[in-house]
Amino acid sequence: MSSAFPRGHTAEQFSVTGQASVQIGDRHYHAGPSSPASRFRNKHFEVPQNPSSAFTGREEICKQLHAHCLLSSEPNPERQQKRFVIHGLGGSGKTQVCLKFAQDHREEFWGIFWLDASSAESLERGYLQIAKACGLEARASVVKRWLSDLPELWALILDNADDPRLDISPYFPVGNRGVILITTRNPDCKVYSTVGSYELGAMTTEEAVTLLLKTAGIDDLSDQSTRAAAELVVLTLGRLALAITQAGAVVRQGYCNIEEYRALYSRRRQELLSKEVIQGREDYRYTVYTTWEVSRRMIEEMSSEVGEDALEILQMFSFFHYEGIPEEIFYRAWRGLHRHRRSDWIISHQSKMLLRQSDQEWNIYPLRAAISILRAFSLIHYDKNSLISIHPLVHSWTRDRMSALDEDIIWRQTTTLIALSIQWTFETTDYRFRRSTMPHIDACLNAREDGIFSLQNIGEDCLYMARNFALVYKEAGRTQEQLRLTERVVEVCKKTLGEEHPNTLNSLHSLANSYRRARRRQEALELVERVVEARKRTLGEEHPNTLISMHYLAISYSGVGRRQEALELTERVVEARKRTLGEEHDKTLASLEILAICYSEAGRRQEALELRERVAEATKRTLGEEHPQTLGSIKYLAKSYSQAGRRQEALELTERVVEVRKSALGEEHPHTLRSIKILAISNSEAGRR
Repeated sequence: MSSAFPRGHTAEQFSVTGQASVQIGDRHYHAGPSSPASRFRNKHFEVPQNPSSAFTGREEICKQLHAHCLLSSEPNPERQQKRFVIHGLGGSGKTQVCLKFAQDHREEFWGIFWLDASSAESLERGYLQIAKACGLEARASVVKRWLSDLPELWALILDNADDPRLDISPYFPVGNRGVILITTRNPDCKVYSTVGSYELGAMTTEEAVTLLLKTAGIDDLSDQSTRAAAELVVLTLGRLALAITQAGAVVRQGYCNIEEYRALYSRRRQELLSKEVIQGREDYRYTVYTTWEVSRRMIEEMSSEVGEDALEILQMFSFFHYEGIPEEIFYRAWRGLHRHRRSDWIISHQSKMLLRQSDQEWNIYPLRAAISILRAFSLIHYDKNSLISIHPLVHSWTRDRMSALDEDIIWRQTTTLIALSIQWTFETTDYRFRRSTMPHIDACLNAREDGIFSLQNIGEDCLYMARNFALVYKEAGRTQEQLRLTERVVEVCKKTLGEEHPNTLNSLHSLANSYRRARRRQEALELVERVVEARKRTLGEEHPNTLISMHYLAISYSGVGRRQEALELTERVVEARKRTLGEEHDKTLASLEILAICYSEAGRRQEALELRERVAEATKRTLGEEHPQTLGSIKYLAKSYSQAGRRQEALELTERVVEVRKSALGEEHPHTLRSIKILAISNSEAGRR
């Protein structure tokens, strides 16, 4: 292998002395292009451009780069080359940070060299350009060895190392000398770091506002009313640096002012985020939307099943809410798909990845592989709780690039996936999962003017999905949303199935419960009476569905003050359920809880207390301490203790209910708020302040 230096001599003889060459014998050897001796240390500055004149903030990453790459110019204590990785979404400003670092610290390095790391070919070209600039033999291996031997401090910036199929480590000069900065969309590139890595995400709000005002050409950066208007804009844009720069250009070019931008954005988002900047174009290679098109094309070029899955999942995510997408939703949808026989329509509107799955065993690998591809381009974020989030602008871009036909297909797939993931099982984990789907149901239904009923023409499948979504709203305490969905389901069932079809009666029963929760007690009573009569006639007195309706009829009697009828009916239901289901079945225990309420209302408080103790113990044993039905039993037991003057016991039980409900349902859930109110009363009764 030939050397860039004469035999017997090394790069150390070419240290910077203010000369462009050294003489060995009768020949001159060049370390680089000629330059006069000067006070400046930097000899080579092979950087493509200056940072944007509007560069703003990013103090934390700048501090980290200084601390990890510059505090000592000697090789680090571990005798490793200093390699720092900056990763993040395209458009977040990674390249600009490196340009700023190069500019600010130029004189601390003998040489700063820039490589386009987007492909093996561009890396090779970059090394050849360094060879030409430094008077070396035109081979990458020669340049790398030359850098390895240099005694002076140098920096090598590998920009846009985004291709997850490309291993860039062979392009590092060997040894422990020098500083290497790597920018990438792929968080897995952190494996190359020796002194640190940093995820460059959204700007701080203050930084983003200042950047917008600078790029918009506004001189007064401190005017509070202008900053307030700008803050609304940057929050709309997810505080993404490239999007803010483009927005500033739109304002600067006179298309609108800061105050008008959001209204223009709401009407012409796709056009604005695809619009090229003319003045200052060198600051960013791409527009917001085209930078992600590069990632998409790279995934398409993989020509593999996992690449297809990744793009399909990304499209589906655009109809979810952009935060908190549970990975578990795919597993539960697979289970929902195979647990019951599904219609041809449901099957034909499922993702290809789910349809390829065996109906016997869930294989998580294809999903994780697809997620890994999207993470590799920072198109999504995947956290330790297996929750996925997507930047709001990536979310918009993904949908904006679809045709109207593709958008309709993907919306149907996404809506069906969420509906399939919702099963009518009632373990604690089921309640928690269903709660996590609520923002995604909202996002899906809001994407169509008539929500799920835009699919009304498909018949029962539409009603199946509507019922599942109504269940989620019910458990979340969103009674009005549940009521609207259930009323529409009843209306469609009556029209298409008839008044006494089992599905119609199920829907009427759900509607009666919705009316009861909305405190429309008389309407609830009249409706559930009709359902009970119809079910007795069509199913018989002791059919489980008839007993369910009788159970709720007793609750309705109690709600309108017909307490004796409530007591008598509840006793009949309890006896029937004991006989047909068993003493500790959850439905039997639920009826016993209602019986205890009836006893309490009748003044039989000691009987109510003893019954509630039995029910609370049985529900804990059979359902678990955190199950909603168990918490309900404990809440009623605390009430009995309070009425009996056992206030400390009542307080301890209520504290337990509040603690679990905060964890399981959230602090703002109606059930949690009611429990907190009861706890305040218990504290007062116990003499606490």
